[in-house]
Amino acid sequence: MSNDTFTKARSKLVLDNPFFGTLCLRLAPKATEDVDTGATDGVSLLYNPKWFEKLTSLQRLGFLAHEVMHVVLMHHLRRQERHAQKWNVAADYAINNHLVANNFILPDGGLVDDEYIDMTTEDIYNKLPEPPEGDWNIVLQKSGCGDVLDHPNMVDSSAVEAEWTVAINQAYEAAKQQGKAPASMESIIEEINAPKLDWRAILHRFLSANRKNDFSWLRPNRRFIGAGMYLPSMYSPALEEIAVAVDTSGSISDEELTTFTTETSVILRDLDPERIHFIQCDAEVQGHDEYTRESLPLKVKYKGRGGTAFEPVTNYINENIPNCKALVYLTDLEGSFGNEPAYPVLWITTQEGDAPYGEVIKI
Repeated sequence: MSNDTFTKARSKLVLDNPFFGTLCLRLAPKATEDVDTGATDGVSLLYNPKWFEKLTSLQRLGFLAHEVMHVVLMHHLRRQERHAQKWNVAADYAINNHLVANNFILPDGGLVDDEYIDMTTEDIYNKLPEPPEGDWNIVLQKSGCGDVLDHPNMVDSSAVEAEWTVAINQAYEAAKQQGKAPASMESIIEEINAPKLDWRAILHRFLSANRKNDFSWLRPNRRFIGAGMYLPSMYSPALEEIAVAVDTSGSISDEELTTFTTETSVILRDLDPERIHFIQCDAEVQGHDEYTRESLPLKVKYKGRGGTAFEPVTNYINENIPNCKALVYLTDLEGSFGNEPAYPVLWITTQEGDAPYGEVIKI
């Protein structure tokens, strides 16, 4: 009986809202009492048959569209190290305003708040107040719409995202041709199709550009050895000393600090500099540690949470790290900059913004 109910609900979604219905067909339905309500991981659509039977016909459509929207917004790929239940709550707030605008009826308790209209899931996550009970699971149990789970193949997440992007575009074009394109969805489709910078590739290019290319007599040029000529060859030794500064001011969230630790680890693992001078700074320098690849995995205890100024870092480097070849500054760009240093600077920021010098990329 429950499978028949699900099939009828999904068929009606295909007819009434082909954008959501077509994408819903790509998710394998799985009736299970392992979930209280429902969930998706971008491969399966799990639903509790007893709970699903109790919904009204319109609420069933709202639930199915809700799970599809998790996939449209790639919530199953974007969580990273964030708290799973809190991420789910933020994702629900990001989704449900769109569904209400498209006249869907959500199961009782669906999380809707005008405060979060047009905000990204990440921004909502950072803005969410702690629940009164202190337990995000309680908030989810009351939300009535189920969970979003991580995709089972996160190793190949780029390919998964590319496949879904094609499917989303095809579903949207088909719905538009039928005159049934969902309201408020055009801006989401444009965002999905917008070219995305791989900031780590930019970081690699920035730091690699500062490698020291030189000739070495210890590495003879093999092209001339056969002719009896012993000539030096060009080589690129390991990336030399660089500084990574982390903004530990009060405007930086714990999640952002976790992200900054992760990205510092990426630099050590992928670019293998001779050493990283890891500097913590709010309105003044709070700490200086030296890391190499042997330091992985990094365990950083952050200090600070005062105001924000960037010039203490450049002054500190000038006075204490004379061989610094480049500075990577992880920050939200909310602070005073001071004068431009002699070495190149790359600002990696979690917010939109600009800097009077250096290169800025947003993560």
